[in-house]
Amino acid sequence: MARLALRPDLSLALVCLGLYVATAAQVRLGSGTALAVAYQAFAQPVAQAVGHLTALAQDLAVGRQDWQKTLAQLQQLKEENQRLARENQILASELLILRQAHELLGSFPSFQRQAILAAVVSRDLLGTHTLVVNRGRRHGVERDSAVVATEGVLGRVDLVWEEAARVQLLSHPAAAAAARVVGVEGEALLLGGERPRLEGLPPYTEVPVKSPVVTTGSEGIYAPGLPLGITGKSEVGAMFTVVPVTLVARPEDAVAVLLLPRRRVAP
Repeated sequence: MARLALRPDLSLALVCLGLYVATAAQVRLGSGTALAVAYQAFAQPVAQAVGHLTALAQDLAVGRQDWQKTLAQLQQLKEENQRLARENQILASELLILRQAHELLGSFPSFQRQAILAAVVSRDLLGTHTLVVNRGRRHGVERDSAVVATEGVLGRVDLVWEEAARVQLLSHPAAAAAARVVGVEGEALLLGGERPRLEGLPPYTEVPVKSPVVTTGSEGIYAPGLPLGITGKSEVGAMFTVVPVTLVARPEDAVAVLLLPRRRVAP
């Protein structure tokens, strides 16, 4: 068998350590042997450190749970805030509709019993020049019903569904209405499009600028006297007089409208 050879100085140190341990094990102090006391003195800080680490780990675990709970509560508050914001927008829209509806009924008191109050649900002002309202055949809406906003005529119903209807605006290229200029003799035809105008007035008719233009009702769609627009500078000639018109109703601002029943003109 191979023998383990130790350096003389190392062997001496090991022998001394062994003698010290043996002596300490035999020497008794008040609370035990010297070896036990030395072990306790060494082990106690280690046990305390382990206890502190355990408590720290528990605190971290509890803190992580609290943090997750806090994040969940913050997410709930965020969702609740978004819901309240949506409800606030809806309430603001409904309030605006009610305000315009009140103004409409005040502007046209003679139509309160027969008119149908509707809300605008969509609009296409540049493409088809139309609005869609939330009243249709089930509510008594008919094709060619006149549609007015607070300021005046918006257009007429050109398409009716069961629960909704489409409104052709006066800005539509095919739109037209029988009209007259307040304070000027003769009836004219208001033609729609990008540049609404009056045509059909007698030659050399003088039309003051900024004169009100209203409906006459002779086409059988619009009731007489409904506001259409304001005149601009007319082009007077021997064969015709053309008067540009600025429409008074603003479809981009309309959220509530009145649908008037179609007029029946006797033959």
